[in-house]
Amino acid sequence: MIAVPAILPACGRLVERTADAAAVNAVFNHPDVFPMLSLGFEGPLDATPLIENPRNLCFIGEYGGAVLVWTGPGIYDAHDFILPEGRGRWAKAACRQILDLAFGAHGARMVWAQTPVENRACRMFNRILGFKSQGVEDAVLIPGTDPRRVEIFKMEAPCL
Repeated sequence: MIAVPAILPACGRLVERTADAAAVNAVFNHPDVFPMLSLGFEGPLDATPLIENPRNLCFIGEYGGAVLVWTGPGIYDAHDFILPEGRGRWAKAACRQILDLAFGAHGARMVWAQTPVENRACRMFNRILGFKSQGVEDAVLIPGTDPRRVEIFKMEAPCL
């Protein structure tokens, strides 16, 4: 479990925006999370450059969260990181809150993701959250590594 402000349960929120790279890194590098994030990269992973970029959005709660990497005006590439004890109901509720915050408070127009085809659980989770598949293609996910087969997902802002 990671330390989050006690105010979160009182306000009904499971996650909050964070600038705490140490908390994010603790989840990124957890033995049950790292293999899914690292994609073969030799660790440890360091979220500091992602969090220091003010265009990116990073949210965290009791069991993890998500980094939304700015890829263009109103467009974000999503990466969730959830500890095993938070997978399931908590992850679904937390990620829905993250998407609500991204589209509402932060003006996102589209959130997209590239999910390795072998990660069936994550691909199903994307669909449960409401992402739509855009097909499968080869992509280099980490510079300097070989291309991988990924399924591309996107979610667009609800009509206002």
